[in-house]
Amino acid sequence: MSDARTQAKEQLSALIQRVMEDGKIEPGEREELQAVYRQALLTVNDVREVLGRYVKSVQDEVLADGKVTDEERKRCRAVVSELKIPPTLLPESFMAIIISS
Repeated sequence: MSDARTQAKEQLSALIQRVMEDGKIEPGEREELQAVYRQALLTVNDVREVLGRYVKSVQDEVLADGKVTDEERKRCRAVVSELKIPPTLLPESFMAIIISS
């Protein structure tokens, strides 16, 4: 993998962390994400990998105490809706958090 591609993956990862801090992506933040995608350095698999790592980190945080609160469930739903992640790309364990009530 090229250094530029590695840097682009790291940039995307850091950007996702930052824009999702408040649980929603503002138009300016969405434009920042689009700018990373427009660089055309990342493959679809690269983006899936970065998103997958982010989803895993959120899931690990949510499940750390063994309980899922309504607030945590809302956060997980926001990850999916704001980042527009297709359900087919989500692990079953993450889907279970989202659909449980």
